[in-house]
Amino acid sequence: MVTDLIQIHRLAETEERENLRFRRFLKTHHYPDSLFRRIARTVEEQIDCKACANCCRQTRVNVSPTEIDTLARYLSLPREQVIKEYTIPDPEDRETILRHTADGCVFLDGNLCLVYEARPRACREFPYLASNERSLGGRMPSVCKHACICPIVYNTLQAYKHAIGYRRG
Repeated sequence: MVTDLIQIHRLAETEERENLRFRRFLKTHHYPDSLFRRIARTVEEQIDCKACANCCRQTRVNVSPTEIDTLARYLSLPREQVIKEYTIPDPEDRETILRHTADGCVFLDGNLCLVYEARPRACREFPYLASNERSLGGRMPSVCKHACICPIVYNTLQAYKHAIGYRRG
């Protein structure tokens, strides 16, 4: 199992074309999503996210009005203050995202989340691998994209390729 973030980033970049071929392979070969989810759960049990927290440094998190309200209650702050101090408009769309500092998410302290109990859904569900909400085919582009930042994603993807007998092309 690879957990070094520098190594994962390097390997994932090297395997970018292979992952595109793998995504195309999956479109023509149908494997049950349950195998992928089972592998993901096994990998998730072996890797402590608090030892990494790279997702909190590398990804942007959309927050809904309801999630802003939840954060406001958790922080005992007015909603408007939470919006002003902890969010920004997403420059790419009309969503609101959590603010980032040079160290990552505004709520990240070392490798720990200061609002863990009230964190947005995107944070609770990341890396989205064991979810039953969307088919694997619909999520595979996102899985491949996140392989370079998350040890769980990278290792799950590699184990899944091996489990289904995918041969590097």
